[in-house]
This record gives sequence, C-alpha cells and structure tokens, in this order.
Amino acid sequence: MKRKNIHDRLENGQPIYKAIVNLKNANKMATHNMLKRVKSILNDNPFCYFITFTINDDNYGLSKNTYRRKIKEALSMASVWVANEDFGKLNGRLHFHALVGFGFQLDYNIITSIYKYGNINFKPIYTHNAEAIRNYMLKLTLHASKDTANDIFYSRIKRGHAYV
Repeated sequence: MKRKNIHDRLENGQPIYKAIVNLKNANKMATHNMLKRVKSILNDNPFCYFITFTINDDNYGLSKNTYRRKIKEALSMASVWVANEDFGKLNGRLHFHALVGFGFQLDYNIITSIYKYGNINFKPIYTHNAEAIRNYMLKLTLHASKDTANDIFYSRIKRGHAYV
C-alpha cells in the first residue's frame, strides 16, 4: 500500500492547502485501519509474534519484491499478518517487520526454511497492547525519512476476519 506523500499530491495538481488536508485525512484513516487490523490479529489469534526479517550481505541488493515474495510465502500458514519495510538507523539497511497471528504454536523451523535471505528474529507477544504495536508499525511508515520506507503489506483476508 503505497500512500501519496505531499510531493505526489502537489505533482498531481492539488493546491497546497488541499494536499495538506488530504494527506492529514489519509494518515488519520491509515492509523484507524491499522489499529483495527492489529486489534483483530491480537484478539482473534491465540499465538501472536513480532517477526523481523533481515538481509545478509550476500543477498543484499535484490529487488524488494523478491524479499516480499519470500516473506509472504513464509507467513502463508499464518491466520493473518501485517508487515512493513524499514531502514535501520545505523547503516540504513532494508529489513522487514511483521505482526503475525497464528491459531497454533509456531514451529520456527518452517519459516526459517523458507526465508533464506538473512536472519529472522521471533518475539512472542504476551501482552496484547494493540495501540503500542500499531504506533510502532505506523511510526516506521508515516514518519519515514525515505520515500521507499513507507510501504505496508498485508495477508489476504481469510474467512472469519472482518477487520477491513
């Protein structure tokens, strides 16, 4: 989901005041939708994890879509998930974060056998603080300093989930 920034809106011919209002409304809607999705993941799944996918030096520089495809494949057994791309503060390296809900205890070996581009860090979520998780996910996207760091991608809606 690539949202328009202020420059995109101005290039599309929106007057400055309209571009600012539209950007503010879009950010407000993105925050609201993300909170609904995060709450649904946390409330509807007995096992939730925060997963970080990194990229090692040997695999760095491939297309973002290549990494995303493997992340989607690795998370395909999950009930539902939301992920975003991020760039590290120290070296500016691309990596991905995902909030993932499962109906069963996760076997870490399955995901690590699919995603082979770098390390994977799994953090089980025991306290379901939806707003804190939503804020972290949105902070990385809404306030990213790079145009390429504002992309969120989601699992497809599965039967029984009505959060969109």
